[in-house]
Amino acid sequence: MPQLNPEFFVSQLFWLVVTFSFLFVFLWRVSLPRISNVLEKRERKINEDLSAAKELQVEASKIQETIENQLKQARADASEMIKSSSISLQDKAQVELHKLDKELEAKIDESAKAIEDSKNELVSQIQEQVHEITKLTISKVATFNVTDDEIKKAVSKTEGSIN
Repeated sequence: MPQLNPEFFVSQLFWLVVTFSFLFVFLWRVSLPRISNVLEKRERKINEDLSAAKELQVEASKIQETIENQLKQARADASEMIKSSSISLQDKAQVELHKLDKELEAKIDESAKAIEDSKNELVSQIQEQVHEITKLTISKVATFNVTDDEIKKAVSKTEGSIN
């Protein structure tokens, strides 16, 4: 094998040093700075994205708290409106019931008065009819004459004992 031949060792060492030197300088001056820049850019980008994500997360939590507070307020407002509407409707119902009670009492009073008037009228009609019947009966049965005043007195006496 020629590479193991000692006479070529010096030339091989020379080219080895030259090649590795060139490779070292190339990596040191060209490749590694580029790789370093790319890694730094990646790290910066990742850090920026992480900080932006944290900021967005903070904003999202603030927005969520705002929404929750608004929902709580809306629920409280709706509950208050329902309560006030319920109370208002109950008050209106009470007023209407009170009006209806008054109207019904007035109608009952009118009806009672109308019944009383009808009763009195009918009683007076019955008394007149009883007076007429009594007059006719007495004129048919008895041979003597009885005046209208005497018949009214007798009928009123018997009415008092009947009632």
